[in-house]
Amino acid sequence: MQGTPDTDPYVQTLALEVDRAETRVTPPLDDAGRTRLFARLESLGLERVKHDLLEHMGRREVGGAPDVRDSAWDWVHMKEAEVAGAKPRAPTALGLVSQTRLDELRKLSSGRFDFGKLIRLCEEINIVYGEGCYFSTAMLTRALLDHVPPVFGKSSFDEVANHYGTRSVKGALKHLNGASKSVADSHLHERISKRAMLPTAQQVDCRQQLDVLLGEVVRIAG
Repeated sequence: MQGTPDTDPYVQTLALEVDRAETRVTPPLDDAGRTRLFARLESLGLERVKHDLLEHMGRREVGGAPDVRDSAWDWVHMKEAEVAGAKPRAPTALGLVSQTRLDELRKLSSGRFDFGKLIRLCEEINIVYGEGCYFSTAMLTRALLDHVPPVFGKSSFDEVANHYGTRSVKGALKHLNGASKSVADSHLHERISKRAMLPTAQQVDCRQQLDVLLGEVVRIAG
């Protein structure tokens, strides 16, 4: 006679095992336990922990208990917030283009030239330099130098640097042309390699020579 679920010994044993698993209580994760968990998650890394939580509900790397998973998600959200809030800071609050010079450019009125783009280039140079974006600073500086030659009656900034102004002005413009071109070319055209050299704030800082250039623009067009 075949046993029923109520009388079959195997079914009864299996039911007891299920009951034990369901009624087993895992001690809650206390502060010391969270500290140990967070230290272990740090060693695994954000991407690995997040992948395990999303793909395997934390069972392979994190640990499958609900309070452990919840704490692991807390750690993930904390780390993502830290990454989102981390911004490189420039070594100085001063922009590469002074606000006084920007105000002078904004007041310019000319029937020959629209200075809107020049002003915006100056503003964006200050923005990206202030955020520590030194690749962008180098590119925008070169864009500014390519933009202004017609104000000086020239077709390129090489001509401006070599043929415009007094000896001191010419020296400043030659320095600006050479330094900005060298920095921009070395970083913007560099191919990927085993070790990358990133630009620094000091490399892209041509504020003194840039101010000489913009002062001459104001003098000519003012």
